[in-house]
This record gives sequence, structure tokens and C-alpha cells, in this order.
Amino acid sequence: MPRRGWRIDEEKLLIEQYKTKTIAELIQMIGRNQDSINAKIKRLKADGRIEGGKTREAVKRSLTQRWSK
Repeated sequence: MPRRGWRIDEEKLLIEQYKTKTIAELIQMIGRNQDSINAKIKRLKADGRIEGGKTREAVKRSLTQRWSK
């Protein structure tokens, strides 16, 4: 399967929503798989375009989503 680049609107949405959304929620919003989103987050953090971590509420939702699988 060929790789597809990230569109500007996808990247902007990821940057804006990263702190308050779980990875599962970002997958639904952006339509990319987990590996793609995690790799993009890592690159954006290295470039200084995403700083800090998730909010406490996002972390709690993430744990709940993992346990419900």
C-alpha cells in the first residue's frame, strides 16, 4: 500500500487536538492508523510544534478505552 503524505488540515487538526484527545479519538477524527498518528506526533514534538503531554482527562479516557477492549 503506498504511503500518503499528511495534508495541512490533518496536521493542523492533530496539533490542535493532541492534548485533549486520545489516540483512538484522533484515529476517528483524522482517518489515519495508530502507527501513522504516533509517528507524526513524534516528528511534531521533535520539531517543537507539539509541546507537553496529554491532559489528565484525555489520559483517563485513554485508559478507559483500553480496558473496554
